[in-house]
Amino acid sequence: MTLYEKYKKLDIDFSQLSLEPGDTSGGYFCTPKGAEVIGWAGVDGIHCCFVKGFGEMVFAVNPSNLPGDHVHPLARSFEDFVRLILACGFDAAEQAWMWNRGEFDAYLETYPPTPEQRAALDGLRDGLGLTPMEDPYGYIREVQAGFDCGKIPFSKEYYDLMPDEPEAEGPPERPEWKVYFGDGFGGRHCGHDKPGKEIPIGKTFAWAGRMWHIPAVYSCGKGLVMDVCVEIEPDALRAFLEKWWPNGQEGREWTAEELEQQDAENPMTISYQPTLTVNGKPQRRRSGSGFGWVPDACRPVEERGQRNQQDWEAAWLMEHYGLNQEKGWTFFRESFPWITKTRLALKSLSLSLEQSPVSVPGPRFTVSEAGDSIPFTNPVTGEAHTLTVVEYEAQQMDAAHFQDKDQWEYPTHYTAMSFVVEPELPQQSLTVRDCGQGDRPRPKQSNLAGPTVASSVGVILATNKSGQPRAACSSLYFDPPERIEWRMVFYQKTAEDVEIDLPLSQN
Repeated sequence: MTLYEKYKKLDIDFSQLSLEPGDTSGGYFCTPKGAEVIGWAGVDGIHCCFVKGFGEMVFAVNPSNLPGDHVHPLARSFEDFVRLILACGFDAAEQAWMWNRGEFDAYLETYPPTPEQRAALDGLRDGLGLTPMEDPYGYIREVQAGFDCGKIPFSKEYYDLMPDEPEAEGPPERPEWKVYFGDGFGGRHCGHDKPGKEIPIGKTFAWAGRMWHIPAVYSCGKGLVMDVCVEIEPDALRAFLEKWWPNGQEGREWTAEELEQQDAENPMTISYQPTLTVNGKPQRRRSGSGFGWVPDACRPVEERGQRNQQDWEAAWLMEHYGLNQEKGWTFFRESFPWITKTRLALKSLSLSLEQSPVSVPGPRFTVSEAGDSIPFTNPVTGEAHTLTVVEYEAQQMDAAHFQDKDQWEYPTHYTAMSFVVEPELPQQSLTVRDCGQGDRPRPKQSNLAGPTVASSVGVILATNKSGQPRAACSSLYFDPPERIEWRMVFYQKTAEDVEIDLPLSQN
């Protein structure tokens, strides 16, 4: 039995790994010829696959990318692919081609695995007996740097859709408005499904400090598609861009703390879980996609009047629904599969929204021994708390945990801390992290082939049960760290769950 065959027999929830089983042929315009799909991300038609003629090499396919970037190699073998998933997850691996190392590391730090994802990762690791890739970013970029994407075979339809020459100046031709189940905005659908029937809704409501518009849903063969348009006030968007745009133009890499702060302050960042109740029966989202619109008045002067393809798609969407183009907007297209074998006639429709916890950077602090106390204020609730250190000591990791020890030298020293918080906070609402990035693994040979810079390595601890001391570990260093500056990160919901009736009577 091959490793891939053993993988397919594992009894784990692959959807938690963005590797949900589905159509093994792909079916998208940019799926390579001879592809065998390994798994689906559940959003924007993103999937990963083998391609006939390339052995066990694993590729990521994203229909939402621009021409030339629809397909990227991820791993030379399926074993390496699994080790990548264990190290960074599929979502980060799929996007690594467009990030620098700082952005990649910050993504992993900002979005650690949920308990459900951790359970699936543990099942994958134990079921196949593999260890995480030591330097996932360096490995991916090395694989991609040495690969000629021009060798990937595509269907005639793909080549017909790709522009042979740069687009002429002026607006592109506006396509016919069609919405398909499982597709994003502006995607090119190449399946055999018919476009959905538009059912006007026209519902507007306030939630999470913003105005939300549900202009329409679409009845498709596989389920319902719902467009969600979130209105962003220009003043809030302008203030955010004026604060962060100048520094971004300097070309420097953002720290993880700065990226968290941007995410918390960005009025266009919206994370939620929708449930659509059809005829009294709830339907969970199968896939979704989103993008935003920044009006000219909020853009830097040098960018005003310029539009890329996504801007034109946003303009067409706003024209279709009669939305104000002087506002900022975040758009979502959500797909909900039918819970029955046949399409339902809509009798009632309601939408439930649950906000996903957002990360909010908190204060920095230093401690030196057990018994040290740090008073702090929760930046979300405004409540006062005290962090008290229970244990604080320097430790060293066993180098046997690392692979390729004959070629690479890994940092092994770190500081471990356990602490309690009073009044107590929910376990998932606070983490404590090292402000430093730690030391990078270094090659033992100066002429060693491979990545010239390796990613920092961290120590992962299990979540403590309620009422017990919490644990935190610093990054890894070659020498025992003399002083660690820590920082708090809070995860909070800022809006109560809401259920909104969608008025079919207006149709």
